[in-house]
Amino acid sequence: MTLVESIVKDLEGLPAPKLVEIARYVHKVNVEAQKERQEALRESFASLSEEDARAFEEAMSNARRIEVHG
Repeated sequence: MTLVESIVKDLEGLPAPKLVEIARYVHKVNVEAQKERQEALRESFASLSEEDARAFEEAMSNARRIEVHG
């Protein structure tokens, strides 16, 4: 069972008011994570030339996935 499947299984037995509470929390965490990613990108762009920053942004938008090889 995947982590997401396990979470969904746990959620299935909860009453509606608890689901609303959890949904609000998940939304809050998601918004905070997006802000952190944007700040990290903003800090990275500060060290790049404008041309390099545009090229990096274009490459990221065109990338389908990033593979990490250990």
